[in-house]
Amino acid sequence: MTEPQSPSTASPSPAPGGKTSPATILLGVLGFAATLALGFYGGRYVRETFFVTTELEQGDRYKVGLRGDEPQIGPDDALVTIIIFSDFQCPFCGKAAPELLSAYKSNDEDVRLIFKHYPLPGHQKAVPAAKAAWAAHQQGKFWEMHDWLFDHKSNLDGVQEHVKKLGLDVARFERDRDSEGATAAIDSDHLSGGKAGASGTPYFMVNGRPYSGMRIAKQWRDIIDHERKAAEALVKSGTPRAEVYAALLKDAKETRGGGAAVGGAPSKRPAARADGPDPAKRYRVLADDRPQKGPDDALITIVEFSDFQCPFCRQVNDTLAIILNRYGADVRLVFRQRPLNFHREARGAAKAALAAGRQGKFWEMHDKLFAEQKTLNAGSYKLFAEVLGLDLARFESDMNDPAIEAMIGEDEAIAGRFGANGTPAFFINGRPLSGAMPVDAFVEVIEEELTVARAQVGEGVPRGEVFGRVMADALDSFAPKAQ
Repeated sequence: MTEPQSPSTASPSPAPGGKTSPATILLGVLGFAATLALGFYGGRYVRETFFVTTELEQGDRYKVGLRGDEPQIGPDDALVTIIIFSDFQCPFCGKAAPELLSAYKSNDEDVRLIFKHYPLPGHQKAVPAAKAAWAAHQQGKFWEMHDWLFDHKSNLDGVQEHVKKLGLDVARFERDRDSEGATAAIDSDHLSGGKAGASGTPYFMVNGRPYSGMRIAKQWRDIIDHERKAAEALVKSGTPRAEVYAALLKDAKETRGGGAAVGGAPSKRPAARADGPDPAKRYRVLADDRPQKGPDDALITIVEFSDFQCPFCRQVNDTLAIILNRYGADVRLVFRQRPLNFHREARGAAKAALAAGRQGKFWEMHDKLFAEQKTLNAGSYKLFAEVLGLDLARFESDMNDPAIEAMIGEDEAIAGRFGANGTPAFFINGRPLSGAMPVDAFVEVIEEELTVARAQVGEGVPRGEVFGRVMADALDSFAPKAQ
């Protein structure tokens, strides 16, 4: 049955003689396009007007160290200063940038954007990308390089060709990229971000007030309008525009939170291990019969190799809790033992955790062991078991069971086979991630893997079979490169 056509979508009337004139066809096409455009923009207007809310910071302001040579767009006497802490390998930073730029363009006389580098640990490409951007900045092309790096996900393949397209001096670019000046600037930015309270990226300070995470252009316009009112009040009272920012931050606090930058100075971080498993590859590290949080049919399986005496393993537990809460039934965490030889109590603690697990209290013992990490000893395990209400005789018998020792040995062998020689070490659907990484480092891999997993579900694969299928073509071991 043919539906009646509305005037906006009806076919154009034929010209005399039964033929439709080109002009009439053109008008019809333009009318149809206009209808689509109105629908899109009208829908967006409704969503942003009635369904998007903006949380405005009303509290303390915080100082941000500025050298004066950072990349900037917008006038020095802007009423609203937005300082951006960003990481070129962070996918959320790449998505956030166009939205902020859109809001800036509609307020360009009153707003300035200042960029600071905040490369996160675990993002191996972030520091080299930051150095490339800094080198381009020395020749006045920071923002062009900024856009290119986000478009290419901080992959520097082809950067020299892009440098040439930008009309830069290639030799100077390479000297600047590898210079002490680039290193010092990135370290300085990172330290400044830590003092300002940045625990991840993207992170923003708007006239000294903190905003973290992505926002759409409409929300940025709300934030800008909010801060502009305070600035305009100062101008009306006689403060010159060029002094507004300093006046707003006159009584600002020096640090926010602990004031420590995530991961320490980029220049002081250990280089990525050449003999470690490749983050771009998948390794067949399976869940087997090991303690887990999350459902068996989760789309993402995180296998953790951990040591109860390792301070970094303890540190990453908060991050893992955030991940499990954020992704719910889509993620499960599987725990494997990797007691390091130089941690004298690590093996005993591993046995205690597995013994508690036989009475259904693995994770409760896990939490106790990490909470009391500095005081672990043979006597403390029995005390923890008593606090947890375990059958003590059975607990002590299980701790001495050769089968538990065999489980630990099996976990150690698997860790060695796949290059997990330190702790904590993770395999996210088989992809390695090493160290106590921030939430964003986990999220980046998880989001990529969810795309793969959901595509399989969309093709009819049951959720419970996704992990097995993903791992079917994974590598059986890791072979370090010959030295």
